[in-house]
Amino acid sequence: MGTVLIDGMEYDLPALEKDCWARLLNGSLGYKNPFHNPAVANGNAQGVNIRTVVLRKVDIEKKELAFHTDIRSGKWEELKVNNANSWIFYDPAGKMQIRLSGTATLHHDDAFANKAWHKSTMSSRKIYSGQHGPSSLSALPVSGLPEEFETAHPSLEQSEVGRKNFGIVITEINWMEWLWLNSAGHRRASFRYNKDRTCTANWLVP
Repeated sequence: MGTVLIDGMEYDLPALEKDCWARLLNGSLGYKNPFHNPAVANGNAQGVNIRTVVLRKVDIEKKELAFHTDIRSGKWEELKVNNANSWIFYDPAGKMQIRLSGTATLHHDDAFANKAWHKSTMSSRKIYSGQHGPSSLSALPVSGLPEEFETAHPSLEQSEVGRKNFGIVITEINWMEWLWLNSAGHRRASFRYNKDRTCTANWLVP
């Protein structure tokens, strides 16, 4: 099957797949982690739309990744039309890249969104409190927040104004690719997930 030596540890394909998901989970838990702010891409009428998001949740068993967004945003509407999306993570210190793709489900007025909203901090909640949605035209450079929230966080009661605009995008991953950059020779592997969430793994030429 073959193995790769990374930081003194030997990995075969099953161990490498497990390590990738552990790194993703750690990325969701620490804001200083290099995997905390991946880029997510999806198709739209102009071609491809890509942006940086905050990795909010990782479900290793279900092979799912999640980020929060304003339901008035363009990506929310785009994913309603075409729910295929891709993620890319990169750790510059470890020179490790993980790419994933899958299909998204949108959660707004349901238990998933309610639970996430309940756990959100006031600094996160206030992002959704603006009167106008993301990408709205403006004559001036503005935050989009109510003026009183620019210098202070809202109270719990005040923050509820943003709940109607809050949504979660959960991607069920069907493909993952790992790439490790190394001066002695790069290494690469792919993992495809079946409906039962079992994995078919292969080494690839970088």
